[in-house]
Amino acid sequence: MVATENASSLQRLRKEAGLSQSQLAKAAGVKLQVLQQYERGVRDINGAKLLTLLKLCNALECELVDIITDEDTLEQLAEYADR
Repeated sequence: MVATENASSLQRLRKEAGLSQSQLAKAAGVKLQVLQQYERGVRDINGAKLLTLLKLCNALECELVDIITDEDTLEQLAEYADR
């Protein structure tokens, strides 16, 4: 497993939104198998394309910081937001 913390936060957000994996995949325009891999931690969501991350965030009505756990990326997002 690559990133179980990411997987659990993505799964938690999906469940809080009341969405199945299929519903989220469709709403975000991502393949179901890819979403499942992120949730299981087989794929590291920190390495996802920005477009994929934004699609997931829009579908879940959350912020990038809610699904990203990489400290360097979070620091850069905070710096970017403070501009």
